[in-house]
Amino acid sequence: MLDPKKGEREYFARIGEAGIRHSLGKPFSDHECSQQLSNIDAIFHLLAPPPARILELGCGVGWLSTFLALRGYDVHGIDIAPEGIAAAREAALARGLPNLQFSVGDYEDAPPRSDFDYVIFYGALHHAEDERRAVQHAYEALRPGGAMIAFETDEYHAQQPGSVKAVEEFGVHEKNMSCPYIAELGRQAGFTRHLILQRPHQILRCLYRPSYGKAPSSRDLKFRLFLSKLRVIRHLFHRYEDKFIVLWK
Repeated sequence: MLDPKKGEREYFARIGEAGIRHSLGKPFSDHECSQQLSNIDAIFHLLAPPPARILELGCGVGWLSTFLALRGYDVHGIDIAPEGIAAAREAALARGLPNLQFSVGDYEDAPPRSDFDYVIFYGALHHAEDERRAVQHAYEALRPGGAMIAFETDEYHAQQPGSVKAVEEFGVHEKNMSCPYIAELGRQAGFTRHLILQRPHQILRCLYRPSYGKAPSSRDLKFRLFLSKLRVIRHLFHRYEDKFIVLWK
């Protein structure tokens, strides 16, 4: 019988040393590096400057937590996979980051101290067995006025070939996790406000394009830039699934 919780717990042990090295190298080792860097930039724009306490739930090997700690935040990362947390701790020790801590744990269980300024799910909530409990515990981990930031999947994620393959190969959860659904979970948990935002790479890739190098003249280059700006405006008003959500306690 399929046990997704067991699959999540054993994931990093299953992908082995090479897979863990790849995960530790993110975002630069990822084929969507530019998208990941844009997401990180968006997160930094949303966060208040340090000092602040951040909890990352489902942190994996902690590459995002490390970015946040390097910025000066006090960061605590939690993941269910012991091998992932072991790799995260080793990398944090090598970097000499006393403001970065990791724990093995299930984010669907009771959270640690309820005094975090931010809770982040970065591609992790759709692996939950009970996402309602996960969001509730994120709410409980926040101080009054704190915020939860979630970069998650869309409403078609579970049906994608890569998701189906991951379930077959590793036995993990691969759920649809759209922003409106997360907003509803947040409302039930007690969050008072939410905002759904466009992921920045959608806009950036419209404005900054390799095709500029093919422009035969300065006039043509300016025309191509004008078209790019029109694409940005279209993206701002179009309903795209590739979004993320911020919820405030």
